[in-house]
Amino acid sequence: MKKILLFLVLFTSSCSTTENFLPSLIPDFVENYFKPEVKPYSDLPIFTPDVKIQLIWEREVSGNIEENYSFLNFYKHNDDIFLPTTDKEVYIISSESGEVKNSIDVNLDIFSNIVVDENLIYFGSKQDTITAIDYSNKKLLWQRVMSSEVMSVSEINENVIYVRTNDSKVSAININTGKFLWINSQIPSELSIRGMSEPVIADGKLFVGFDDGKIISYNLDNGDINWQVKIPAPKNENIIERLNDIDGSMIIDNSILYAISYQGSVVAIDCFTGQILWIKEASSIFGLDSNEDNVFYIDDDGILWGIEKFSGRPAWKQDQFFKRLKGTPIFYNEFVIAKDIENYLHIFNSNDGTVIGRLEVNSDIQFILADYDSLYMLDKKFSLKKYEINNIVSE
Repeated sequence: MKKILLFLVLFTSSCSTTENFLPSLIPDFVENYFKPEVKPYSDLPIFTPDVKIQLIWEREVSGNIEENYSFLNFYKHNDDIFLPTTDKEVYIISSESGEVKNSIDVNLDIFSNIVVDENLIYFGSKQDTITAIDYSNKKLLWQRVMSSEVMSVSEINENVIYVRTNDSKVSAININTGKFLWINSQIPSELSIRGMSEPVIADGKLFVGFDDGKIISYNLDNGDINWQVKIPAPKNENIIERLNDIDGSMIIDNSILYAISYQGSVVAIDCFTGQILWIKEASSIFGLDSNEDNVFYIDDDGILWGIEKFSGRPAWKQDQFFKRLKGTPIFYNEFVIAKDIENYLHIFNSNDGTVIGRLEVNSDIQFILADYDSLYMLDKKFSLKKYEINNIVSE
């Protein structure tokens, strides 16, 4: 080993460059050292700012998210933000001032999204439990052990929450008692990407996306299946190429469900019949957002798309951020907001996808929430910020 190292020292010190010098004798790892680094993603494009970004307040709490794809987020209920941390606490923060109003020690590692109502906090944990805590007195109301990790929890509907677990089971639970009302099981996929597509309630039905690209409509009362549709995927040779998970958020508008799968398609489905209204080949492990006219998503190449709701035809695409953009785009105040791999937040015109604003943050962005005229952003170091973003008004 000493001889090899000595040879490399002598060799590299005897010439200023390796080009045109016995190339066949130069090991790859030496030659590559002198090559300019090629980034696997595009440079930041130049743009003309057309928005004003104003920081309203910032609040830091303890904790640190180390996982690349943690599901931790926060929940806004009335004027309060409920923020779970990796320190097994939930902070209650005023959305108006950023003041910490209270904190609750939950003694569990929160894993899923959280849901909040007038009295209780609901969440899934790494200990395979679903838990309800009264945040007024910080007492445990009920807790149930689930068959596997709780991946996501639905919004509350007539005193019931619907829980999706990692073994492809969906459970209906009474929020007052913690009693199981029904459980419906699907055959788990052989291989999947761990996603957090939340069950969605609309038109008196429950809609759940699964790891095999299947979307199922359930009867809310008894768990019977109304219909099921599998998002088509290209026919591939091996099990990796056949991954077709629905991992991101689905959206429903005017009784039409929009969803996207990994290595599959983006689709529009009639909520009542399960009929596919249109389909476009696409791939994303993230979810969708929309405005009145278009559905927005970021594909595996970091390209931001605007797709017409009615036809499924592309309204526009933004491909200047190749391999940079990630996550679920957020529609906010007539803009589309997206984060990237270098801790930038980008603002796009929702009509044509042109970039009109940019914000650099100090840490990787964990979660973004748009709420009326405000944008809330949480990073992995648990700094929560409130912004207002508006068009620049010419004087």
